[in-house]
Amino acid sequence: MAEKMTHAQKFLHDLVISRQLKNWCLERELPHITIYKIAAGNTVPTYAVICQLLPYIPCVDWFFFEDEEIPFPRKTLDEWQPDDVPSFVRRHKHDYLEIGEKYGTTEAFARNLFVNHRARPSINLIRACALDGINPIEFFTEGDVSDDGKFYPDRGDIVQISGKTILVLTKEKHNRQTHSLTGVCLVDGKADITSLATITYVRTIPELVEKGSRELVDDVLKEVKALFR
Repeated sequence: MAEKMTHAQKFLHDLVISRQLKNWCLERELPHITIYKIAAGNTVPTYAVICQLLPYIPCVDWFFFEDEEIPFPRKTLDEWQPDDVPSFVRRHKHDYLEIGEKYGTTEAFARNLFVNHRARPSINLIRACALDGINPIEFFTEGDVSDDGKFYPDRGDIVQISGKTILVLTKEKHNRQTHSLTGVCLVDGKADITSLATITYVRTIPELVEKGSRELVDDVLKEVKALFR
């Protein structure tokens, strides 16, 4: 048994002690073996498991230890699909670098979580945010539904689309409104002006690679403008 237990783990551990855990899981069609290992401290709960247990255990209970006071309301939620984009992730797709640095994630993880949506929130990230006054519920509920959650790059972003590296030339507002972007391919770091094209979001979503330098963007824009003189 782990020396320190979260409030959620203590709840499950008490079910083990009272020999009720198996029936508790069966009645709710939950994976008994997985939950037993969590209760016994043999494994760390995953984001997906916490999502599955939301109707039965308040999400905040997973991120504070027994000897810590929970500073947020304790309430159960509807089950959350772990691959959906939660409120906190939606809200920080533009300042993901600052958020990643503040809460100790790698740049790659932050980019894949907040921008490309190829990663799920980590337990350590949610715990760090909770200790900083951010309610864990923001990682298990929907954000602004007027925001479709997709990444719309801004001018100067370098993105990957269908295996090609693209320097984006149109601004984020235009890209969001039109569900498209205009840019040029980069080959070995150099822009191929002849590849200038508009790409729509019909079957593919761009993945952010990095920000292009101001010098690169200015040079490419000058060359593109020269094409239409």
